[in-house]
Amino acid sequence: MTRIESDPMSAPHTTVLVAPAMGVPARVYRRLTEALTTSGFDVEIVPRRGIEEGSEPPSRRSDWSYADEAADLADAVAAARADDTETRVLVVGHSLGAQLAAMVAVPEHAPDGIVAIGASVPHFRHYGLRGVPLAALAASVAPVAGIAGRWPRGGFGGPTPRTLMREWARMVLTGRAPFALDSRIVVPALSIRLHDDELVTARAASAFDAAFAPEAITHWRYDDAHCPPGGSTTHIGWVRTPDTVAHRIADWWDSHTTITPAPIGSDAVRR
Repeated sequence: MTRIESDPMSAPHTTVLVAPAMGVPARVYRRLTEALTTSGFDVEIVPRRGIEEGSEPPSRRSDWSYADEAADLADAVAAARADDTETRVLVVGHSLGAQLAAMVAVPEHAPDGIVAIGASVPHFRHYGLRGVPLAALAASVAPVAGIAGRWPRGGFGGPTPRTLMREWARMVLTGRAPFALDSRIVVPALSIRLHDDELVTARAASAFDAAFAPEAITHWRYDDAHCPPGGSTTHIGWVRTPDTVAHRIADWWDSHTTITPAPIGSDAVRR
């Protein structure tokens, strides 16, 4: 994992684990980690397998699944708590990373909070006419990955292991996600929708949000009114100027973790 620590004198109480999007290297989130560190968090990036230096790329011999990537994130949550038993763990998942966060939000692995950025269940029926080429792309995954041994670099999100990509394609074609969409997740969550997200429609985002109990999830739209000059609210472009997003995450998290003074003789109240 790639880690950036805040000033130890600030005694941070939360470790943020950044879970990247499909095929996106950890270095792309460098400015986000810096912005979150400035807000007082300790930050670690839990990179996607197969794309970082020293990581074996996907191939016919090297293959893995959604469950394998989710296990990596669950291990990172456990490691953060082992390093500091009093720390809170907040997972900031982008796109695929948000899907993995939903997968680990079960009692034995659940973080203390989840931020889902550009998250979706990309069922082709959520995209109107745009869903036709999306479905065609998904239908091509099994034969292409079968021949090449992986989803190739030139393809969407590539290079990607064939099993994970087949699972993604199944979700596109059937709407069945690798996590339950029955409002069972009660972990506090902030869903950040990107105004100019070219990969996520409102219906696809709402389908993802259905995994969370209504009382657990907060929604925020990152639009032009919040975006700084020269910034972007597209699926990947937002990470170039992430300060506003980082501040919104910090404000939301503070509202869930601040301990208010309590009367003498009573327990503190957790907001």
